[in-house]
Amino acid sequence: MKLKSCYISIRPFTAVLLQIMPLAALFVGTTLFSLHIGAAAAILFSSILMIIQFIKDKSILFFPLFSSLISILFVTIAFITEETFFIKIQTSLFNSIFALLLLMGWSRNYPIMKLFFGKQFSLNHDTWMQLSFRWSLFFTCLAIANEFAWRMLDDEGWVNVKVFIFAPATALFMASLIPLTVKGKIPKQD
Repeated sequence: MKLKSCYISIRPFTAVLLQIMPLAALFVGTTLFSLHIGAAAAILFSSILMIIQFIKDKSILFFPLFSSLISILFVTIAFITEETFFIKIQTSLFNSIFALLLLMGWSRNYPIMKLFFGKQFSLNHDTWMQLSFRWSLFFTCLAIANEFAWRMLDDEGWVNVKVFIFAPATALFMASLIPLTVKGKIPKQD
């Protein structure tokens, strides 16, 4: 019984794991081959992990799905044009668009975060609103940082920043939100 409760408390972090493995594939693929191959490997890993997750839980994690669909679009354009630029700006565009959506929802008292993570977390409205606002600010910072990174670094340098700076910064930011998330959790009704 204890193992099952541990699994249930870890389950919301499946989305995080779905982001770590594709980053590793991006890093290895870029280091061994090219940014195009690394990006394609990241999409492949992400797709495989989402399929495994769906088979296991019979549910779709919408945030990783949305992220993967955007990635597929930009990587396809990058392959067609033979430009890595599209792979690198995808991060800025995704973060900017998501930040804007979250901020628009927040300004209308509608927590967009709940659309993506409502199946994983049962939180009160105020907590969803605070998370939406904080994540909108964080995504804005990531978009700005990515703009500087891809303009100043070569492909491998940009991948290193994405993997070794942006990903840990995101993990630390997520960890900083755990107390808020725990505090705003709605108790299950028996």
